[in-house]
Amino acid sequence: MIHELSDRELLERCVRFGKEALVWRNKFRALLPEVEKRKLYLKKGYPSIYVFGKILAGLSEEQVSESLNIALRLEGKPALRDLLESGEVSVNKIAKIMSIATVENERELAAKVQIMSTRTLEVFSRDVRNLHVKKPESNLLFAQELHLDEDVQSRLLELERKGIYINQLLREALDRREKEITQAKERVAESLPEQSSRYIPVRVRNILKKEYGQKCAKNGCSKMSKNIHHMRRWALDESHDPSFLAPLCLEHHQIAHAIDVRVQEMRRR
Repeated sequence: MIHELSDRELLERCVRFGKEALVWRNKFRALLPEVEKRKLYLKKGYPSIYVFGKILAGLSEEQVSESLNIALRLEGKPALRDLLESGEVSVNKIAKIMSIATVENERELAAKVQIMSTRTLEVFSRDVRNLHVKKPESNLLFAQELHLDEDVQSRLLELERKGIYINQLLREALDRREKEITQAKERVAESLPEQSSRYIPVRVRNILKKEYGQKCAKNGCSKMSKNIHHMRRWALDESHDPSFLAPLCLEHHQIAHAIDVRVQEMRRR
């Protein structure tokens, strides 16, 4: 009897049944395109596909429409279509990567959909789209988003009036900063013990903070970093060399590990 279950047993049952309900609901949504094609809902007395979906599975009109639209866009993409029809992957997850899905990359995307969260897929899809966006050329030296102090702007403007090439001046300063950080990383790496624990030393964290600030190291991402990612797998390298570490937000950390899993699978083939 249900009332005899412990709190733990009750929770475990709720979680299990909830997951099973989601799987079967996903499978139902995958059937809707074929139901629409055959007009099965009309044959069985339902006035529309939307009423069919609402009565049988509690779907909203938006969810039914999304299911039908996704099915159309999966033409020629069997790996993604099979995932959807199996019910193991939700329409919502498939929808996040449809803007970047092609016949050539759909198998790779199918692998990612299975291991990435919906939010991470959204970030990954945006990153891929941004790679193909041509950024307009423009001189943004004093753009608002740089948040330059008034005295800094004044000094730079004065140098420019004197004929000093400001872009070159700033470029040299940035190059000098990168060189100093690279040298500091090398010194830190040399000071690390041969046998390391998984704990990342403070001096390593400090140099990463100096290089990346408090934000994600991924270009274009302004989220706070949450994890320090080992670009060379810890299990193989067991090193905290800062040259091979990067602070990442939750989503880009998951993306990095998903890519690593994919690479390892390809190497084993």
